[in-house]
Amino acid sequence: MNGVEKGKRVVLHPYVAKKLDKIEELRGNLAAIVEEIETLLYQKRDGILARYSRDIGHLEYDLFCLETTISELRYRISFLQKEINKGKNITANIVAFLDNEVVEKFTNAKEEIERREEELRKSADYFQGTFLSPEEARELKLLYRQLCKMHHPDVNCDKSESRERQWNLLQHAYRNGDLALLKSLAEHAKDSESKLPKTPDFLDAEIKRLRFVIENQRNHLANTISSPPFSYEEKLLNPDWVAAKQQELKQEISAAEDRKAQLQTLYDTLISYSGSVH
Repeated sequence: MNGVEKGKRVVLHPYVAKKLDKIEELRGNLAAIVEEIETLLYQKRDGILARYSRDIGHLEYDLFCLETTISELRYRISFLQKEINKGKNITANIVAFLDNEVVEKFTNAKEEIERREEELRKSADYFQGTFLSPEEARELKLLYRQLCKMHHPDVNCDKSESRERQWNLLQHAYRNGDLALLKSLAEHAKDSESKLPKTPDFLDAEIKRLRFVIENQRNHLANTISSPPFSYEEKLLNPDWVAAKQQELKQEISAAEDRKAQLQTLYDTLISYSGSVH
């Protein structure tokens, strides 16, 4: 017997009560890990990427643009030299054909340049943004953790579309720091939490399942922390490391600019071969 009714109050069997307490504890542990992962991926990550872009990324962007231009020049030079070796003069049609080849061959590089430009813009926007106060941030985390215990797919047995919408809304609110939406979701959830069956077999199976999920989430968290951009976090807080990295990149940029100038001179010579193109 799972419980005894005394008046209007149901007293649970000690075994069942103990198992339910354990499930509640595991739910809380899982919610805490999910919160930390979400904080890393959608809040802390933005700050780390913004600092990296501000301190290092703009130099890496300049270097990448130079390296792309150098690759394009080398491709152009190789193409023109082959044409000249065939005894051809460099005509306007050959140059137009080469231009089209370069556009097609370096499409991915141009898209990467645009992506990096967008990262730099987001970095600037991040440092100009408006953020929650420390008190609001704490309330946001507390509400998120509470709601995770009800709505996380690995916790709740309800797989309905309604529950999925609630979870997606919860994620959106937390990732965007929307405290008002989280409060609304918390108010709506007060009377909607599903009840667990009280059979011993189910409770034991649920404890085992939650422990397995928690272990997987812990591994996911560890892998996330050890991967970029999170692996840069401590380095970005070290002014000596930042200064050394900036100096290293500036030297690489200077060397790349010299290579670009040399290749540009050679290209200009080849493209005017026989005086056919001016």
